[in-house]
Amino acid sequence: MASRHGPGHRLPDMNVETRDPALRDEAMNEFLSALAARAPSAPTWCEGWSAHELAAHVAGAAEERAHLIEEHLCGRPPRATRSWEEREPPLRALPDVVLRDRLWREATRFERAVARLDTRATIDYTGWSMTAERLIAHSHSEAVLHRWDLVGGDDISERLLADPGMVTHALAVFEAIPQLAEARRWVKTDHPGRTKVIEVAEHELPLVLWGRCPARLRAAY
Repeated sequence: MASRHGPGHRLPDMNVETRDPALRDEAMNEFLSALAARAPSAPTWCEGWSAHELAAHVAGAAEERAHLIEEHLCGRPPRATRSWEEREPPLRALPDVVLRDRLWREATRFERAVARLDTRATIDYTGWSMTAERLIAHSHSEAVLHRWDLVGGDDISERLLADPGMVTHALAVFEAIPQLAEARRWVKTDHPGRTKVIEVAEHELPLVLWGRCPARLRAAY
């Protein structure tokens, strides 16, 4: 059985500590900028989660993706993805200033690792064999959604959410991981009930697909 690595683990010769000038992904940069303007205890649209807890969630996902890619590049056998229940508590326990620095480091570490991945290679993440392109799209989508969780529907969120790739990626996730609660919500049933048609804007559709309610819909319904 492949060993599992805790949040502080680093594989030898794989994790360069020199900081990049900036993250390549605009959405992650925007998430970090939004996070910098929020107090650790600030509430978010992830029910029951503070800004600090949301930062731990994003950091844990970036770290785990980086671990899995680095292990693949080292020739290690595939292993199951650690759940968020396993990987996030140690990150939540960090002082907020340390956690925010850790998030930046894990996000840049993921970008460096995925850039080294052969385009034909796949990494098993959350039970889905993902190419480098898909891993990048998944990280981007998470950053867009969780930025909205921090700040709601400002101009930046609306622009990022309106990218058609947000919807195509969501549908790909639901098809690949049908056990997700978000995926099960959209499964057709043989017992149709009352139907209500709600028109949504282009930037609102990804939010609805992922179980979020834009401010306009909260006000209208």
